[in-house]
Amino acid sequence: MTQYEERLISMETQLTFQDDLIEQLNQQVILQQRDLLLLQEQLHLMAQRFKTLQKASEQQDEQTPAANERPPHY
Repeated sequence: MTQYEERLISMETQLTFQDDLIEQLNQQVILQQRDLLLLQEQLHLMAQRFKTLQKASEQQDEQTPAANERPPHY
């Protein structure tokens, strides 16, 4: 084998490994994107639930007498 053939084989081998690594990284990015979308959806649902609970708490506070008011028997 000539020097050029050896260099060509070495470059092709490196290219093959790089292609494989790029594909692995691409798959990892896809998985992370899926996880990110799931977490964003969960965060959105939690924020909605928090707002619902906050409104319910505010309505309940309006219906109950304040803690520093005197009870009617005083």
